[in-house]
Amino acid sequence: MNIFTTVVLPATILMVGLVSATASADIVDSIWATVDKEAILQSEVLAMVGPTLNELRRTVSAEDFDRRVDTLVQQALDQAIEDKILLREAQLAGIEIEDAQVEQRLEDLKKMYPSNEEFIKELDSAGETITDLRARIKKQELARRMAVTKRNQFEKDVVVAETDVARYYQENQSEFNRPERVRCRQIFLNAGKEPDERARVRAQLEELKKELETGADFAQLAQAHSQAPGADQGGIIGWVARGDLVEPLEAAAFGTSEGAISDIVETESGFSLIRVERKEAAGLATLDEVRADIEPILRGKTAEERYNKWMGELRKRSHVQVYL
Repeated sequence: MNIFTTVVLPATILMVGLVSATASADIVDSIWATVDKEAILQSEVLAMVGPTLNELRRTVSAEDFDRRVDTLVQQALDQAIEDKILLREAQLAGIEIEDAQVEQRLEDLKKMYPSNEEFIKELDSAGETITDLRARIKKQELARRMAVTKRNQFEKDVVVAETDVARYYQENQSEFNRPERVRCRQIFLNAGKEPDERARVRAQLEELKKELETGADFAQLAQAHSQAPGADQGGIIGWVARGDLVEPLEAAAFGTSEGAISDIVETESGFSLIRVERKEAAGLATLDEVRADIEPILRGKTAEERYNKWMGELRKRSHVQVYL
C-alpha cells in the first residue's frame, strides 16, 4: 500500500509538505479504524507522523522516504488505536498530566521544524490551532502515562527465579564475553602548546606524583587538582577496554600494574597520572558477576509479555476494526 497514491490526502498532511501537487485538489478525510464507536480518522494518523515525515523529507532521499513512509504510517495507526484504548483506561484510573509536560512536548515538536514561523505556517495549513494541538498532545501523554504505569506494575509483580537466571546465562553466554579491561583513576592537568607552559604544568604534576609516592591519597589529590571530567569523584575514569582511551593513556592504563600509579603521560592537551585500581583479563564473566544484569532483562521481558496480553484483551473488548 502506498497511501499517497491510493487515498485522497487530508488537510493535515500539508503539515509535512508532501502533497504540493495535491493541495489544489479537493481533499477528503476518511475513517481508517474504529475503537468501539470512536473513529480514528486518516487526518489523525497523519498528524501523528507529520513532524517525523517532515524531518525525513528534509534529510533522506526521495526513494528512501517512499520506502519508509508506509511503515511509519502503519505504526502510527497501530499507536492511535492503542492510544484510544489507553486514554480510556487512564481516565478510569484518574491519571492526570501536568500542563508543563504538555508544553515541553509542544516545544519538542517545534524543534522538528526549521523555525517557529515554519511550524505555525504548516500548523495553519493543516487547519489545526495550537489549542487543538495541545489537546491532542495531552491525550497522547495520558495514554503514554497509562502504558508506563501498567508496565511498571507488571514489572514490580514479576518474580525472577534463580533457575531462569541460570538458564539465560547458559543460553546467552556470548553477551557476557568481556574484553580485557582496567578500572582506573586519572589526575589530568591541562597544558597549552607553549613550551614554557608545558614545562611548568609537567613540573606541577611531578610534585603531585612525589606526594603520591609518600602516601598521599590519589582520589583526594584528583579531586583537588585534576581538570578532567570525574575530578569531583576522585578522578574516576571507571572500567575501560582497549580503544576507549587515546593511545598514550591506553598504553599507561594497560601497562601499569594493578594498584600502581603510571609515569607521567603526555598528550596533546596536557599531562596525566593514571592509577590502576583493578585489572581483568578477557574472558567469560561468571554468573555471580552478571546476575544483577540478567534479572532486569528477565523482569522486563516478562512484564512486556504481560502488558501485550493485557492490551490484546483490551483490544478484543474494544471491538477494534481497521479499514485501511
